[in-house]
Amino acid sequence: MLDKFEFSFRTHDSNHKIPPLKMTLKPYKSILLAFVVCVILTFSGSLNSTQGAAPDDTSRLTLPEVVVTATRTETPNDKTASTVSVINREDIETNQYRGLLPALRTVPSLSIADRGTPGSVAGIFLRGTKSEHTAVLIDGRPIPANLAGTFNIETFSLDNIERVEVLSGPASSLYGGKAIGGVINLITRSGKGLEKPENSIILEGGSNVTMREEFSSRGSSGILDYSVDASYFQTDGERINSAYNLTNASGHFGAQVSSNVYLETDVRFYDSSLGVPGPAFGFGANDPNDHLDTRLWSVSPGIIWQVNDSWKQSLTYTFSRFQQEATGFNYFGDNNTAKIDEHFINYQNDIHVTDAWQVTVGGTYENRSFSRFNNDVQITDVDSSENNWSLFLQSQIELFEGFNIVGGVRYDDYSLFGDATTWRVGVSYRIPHIKTLVHANIGTAFSPPSPQDVQPALYGNPLLAEPERSLGWEAGLEQPFWGDKAVISATYFRNDITDLIEFDPTLFVLTQVGQARMEGVELGFKLSPVKQLQLVANYTYLDAENLTDGVRLVRRPRSLLNASATWSPTERLRLGLACSYVADREDGFGVDQHRIEDYVNLRLTASVKLTKQCQLFGRVENLIGNHYQEVLGYPANGRVFIAGLQVGF
Repeated sequence: MLDKFEFSFRTHDSNHKIPPLKMTLKPYKSILLAFVVCVILTFSGSLNSTQGAAPDDTSRLTLPEVVVTATRTETPNDKTASTVSVINREDIETNQYRGLLPALRTVPSLSIADRGTPGSVAGIFLRGTKSEHTAVLIDGRPIPANLAGTFNIETFSLDNIERVEVLSGPASSLYGGKAIGGVINLITRSGKGLEKPENSIILEGGSNVTMREEFSSRGSSGILDYSVDASYFQTDGERINSAYNLTNASGHFGAQVSSNVYLETDVRFYDSSLGVPGPAFGFGANDPNDHLDTRLWSVSPGIIWQVNDSWKQSLTYTFSRFQQEATGFNYFGDNNTAKIDEHFINYQNDIHVTDAWQVTVGGTYENRSFSRFNNDVQITDVDSSENNWSLFLQSQIELFEGFNIVGGVRYDDYSLFGDATTWRVGVSYRIPHIKTLVHANIGTAFSPPSPQDVQPALYGNPLLAEPERSLGWEAGLEQPFWGDKAVISATYFRNDITDLIEFDPTLFVLTQVGQARMEGVELGFKLSPVKQLQLVANYTYLDAENLTDGVRLVRRPRSLLNASATWSPTERLRLGLACSYVADREDGFGVDQHRIEDYVNLRLTASVKLTKQCQLFGRVENLIGNHYQEVLGYPANGRVFIAGLQVGF
């Protein structure tokens, strides 16, 4: 059980020791304490706000952001009863996020473990669940997972992305399999409604012979609208054989063919080429020959029909192909080409029964085929496909002002793994006057075995026939104070998983353990005393354990702290500093599993507007040049300097 929080800070200088700071609290006591603090600060904030101070832009901290991922419909975040983290376009531009990974590192309870070099394979652990337990979507539509059942998020660019929504907690009642941990949904940009085109060119370069060029354009003309983006990135990396190249192109096109019918099409393509140096020591160390090429392309047309004021229908079709070519010793001696094709159809009805009650009902069909050609022996050693269809129903109702209930159920039928019925129920209440938001959520989820889990040619176990299943819940609160210039939050979560698939180093085979548990507490803080300054921090304590074997799940830190400060001393100058502190992790397999070193990573950003349409910018990654590893044996890059120019026209 989660019995205590323990913070310990260390430095690399043996002559400079910082004594550990420990705090022991039961989970319910920590939430109770946070609530008491909220109430005290609320009343103090109320007193301050009665001194005649006029509201300013800092009230945006309490304005409910509209999200779509939590309910599949546009809903104010505080009415979803779920935990949804939003990285909007302003965040992306202010913090100079070029890829998805740096942005995700700021999300509470989401830890990332990559292999040190840009473009290297990364694992994501949302609330302690496995990488394949988090679905990755673009505009709510799935993209192909690789043969391991995970998504190559390390190659995902934020070109042409308006915002990223991360739904934490079981979400299979909305999105089917691979949603035990939650959902990462990338919402694309649109040119709809723009009076004149917006065009931009970005040129940047820096350490390790790093260069990046990007062109973007969006706008509308008559009934048509568009948003297109293309970029190219390259770096030589710091280690032997760690060069990385990435080409991206995407476009979103729409047509308002009548007052109530809108047609849209999303197309995208990326091609990446990555040298894989292997670990810094031990088996396969510093291999100069390993290489991994991946590419993805997709096309997704859709239609939205607003039948009347109370009823909207949408129908989308997506075809996508993911291809991966691997060479070298570290890929089990295989030189192979894997291909995954996916066809996906989604039909959805959003019905407003009353002004306060909305029902969403629909269904999906998915066909997924996957194959692998082994170049060493010149045979196709993997060739299979699966179908999945589903029906889903959801109800959202506001019983009285501020009190919302959300409930849903979904049935999935898989051709290879049988069926699954999942559900969730959530409530939220915004208490009048003091503005406290209380929310709770409970639901079930599942994740079918991946091809790599079951295919013998991929060292899988064909006896794995049961999906991993979970029951998860959360309860929390959010409290604004000081005249809405600050917000604090606290959420307790727990996820119990059965039939969790794990690697058994003794038998050298994948097995399904009986039980696993992930539970923890998320604490958040936002402060904007003036519109020129914003401070944000979140802390997560996580206890993730394989209960059957009595060991911790690897690469899940017990303590994860993110903090950032953004300051605009003038209208032209903007400065930012972000810090991540990751502590108490274990890595390795079997008897070699052990704790690995804690680390701190600082990121500095700056931008200055030369004119209204032209700005210089720069950033320093790993500002203090810390030596650390997110995955055992794979050192992270040292200090990296990047500078560039952005021109709009």
